[in-house]
Amino acid sequence: MLQQLRKFTTFYLWFVFLTYNFAQSTYEKEWQSRIILNITEDPSSSIAVTWQTQTLHQHSYAQVAEATNWIEFKDSTKSFDAKVEEVKLNTGQSSFHYSVVFKGLKPNTLYVYRVCNDSVENEWNQFKTAQQNEAPFQFVYLGDPQNNIKAECTRVFSAASKKSPNAAFWLIAGDLIGEPSIDSLWNDLFYSLGFIPKETPFVPVTGNHEYRGLKYYTDLPKEERDKKILTPLWKVHFTLPENGVENLEETTYYFDYQGVRFIILNGTNKLDEQLPWLDKLLAENPNRWTIVSIHQAVYSTGKDRNTDVYRNKLRPYFDKYSVDLVLQGHEHTYGRTYKLNDEKIVDDNDKGTVYVTSVSGPKQYKLNDNYKNVMVKMGGKTQLYQVISINKSKLDFKSYTVTGELYDSFELNK
Repeated sequence: MLQQLRKFTTFYLWFVFLTYNFAQSTYEKEWQSRIILNITEDPSSSIAVTWQTQTLHQHSYAQVAEATNWIEFKDSTKSFDAKVEEVKLNTGQSSFHYSVVFKGLKPNTLYVYRVCNDSVENEWNQFKTAQQNEAPFQFVYLGDPQNNIKAECTRVFSAASKKSPNAAFWLIAGDLIGEPSIDSLWNDLFYSLGFIPKETPFVPVTGNHEYRGLKYYTDLPKEERDKKILTPLWKVHFTLPENGVENLEETTYYFDYQGVRFIILNGTNKLDEQLPWLDKLLAENPNRWTIVSIHQAVYSTGKDRNTDVYRNKLRPYFDKYSVDLVLQGHEHTYGRTYKLNDEKIVDDNDKGTVYVTSVSGPKQYKLNDNYKNVMVKMGGKTQLYQVISINKSKLDFKSYTVTGELYDSFELNK
């Protein structure tokens, strides 16, 4: 009798173990992951959301409603059908990415939303739309995370979120991951960001590493893997404004946010074709402030780096229209210039541009002294994040170490 009981117990435990693992595997395949909000051309009336599943669903959509203190918002939700895209991964498998743009939203309003695939419904998350007019806000700016993100960047993201819990959005200036054709590294990025992209819109900038194309698609011929093309995993992970240069949509774009025009450039591909577009955006800018972000630095701060091409091509436009701030990555160091015009240091009250390069990841370079004459501060071997606050005529910039120390700061007034 005892022996039979033991056999039954062993069989039962194995049954429970196999059932649990099958259910867990099915759950992981069916459940939505990599949910991320993205800024739109008009952040006061719309926002984009993108997510992923491992299996294809026939009915995919997202729901949105004005937030309430209880769950009565469920009675007034609106549903938006999702666009679905299949992408082949370096593993030989496929994943499925879904995107929705919520439109017709009210300015300065708190909303709840969730993403849904067939009968699988995600949790409700919240976001707030921008105001239509000039109003105070702050955002987080990060340089390249790139390497060892799960192990060594998670604490940077966490620290930034704690320092600026009400950030309007996060801007990451390129090289989000080191090898963008490896899908598991995207998983590491979203794991490290945790809940943040579900509630805070992201403004990603393409870097040179986003143009490593199909490098790890081992089933392709070598000549295909060696092409320097935009990773196919960029546009499926993000839904960005399509108001940029033709054939560079979602890698060049702009948006206006509460008195600031943000212009995102692609420093890796067709820079010359972006110049007329940049000139027009700057010439017709109705906002008080102008901020540009490009991955490659105008003034190199990493040793043995030289970015003359960006300085020669872009600086004349920045000078002509008095761009206030240029946010960059690529150099794996920190560098902040004085306010410059025509490569000369100008007074605080004069028109000019401040150029900042920063790094959030563990990959760090030695410093380049070539431009130390125009630099207020340079540094290395320090993981950083920045919080930038704008309140009408004042821009306040603060750079923090991952341990919470104030590393650099300045103000601009106009």
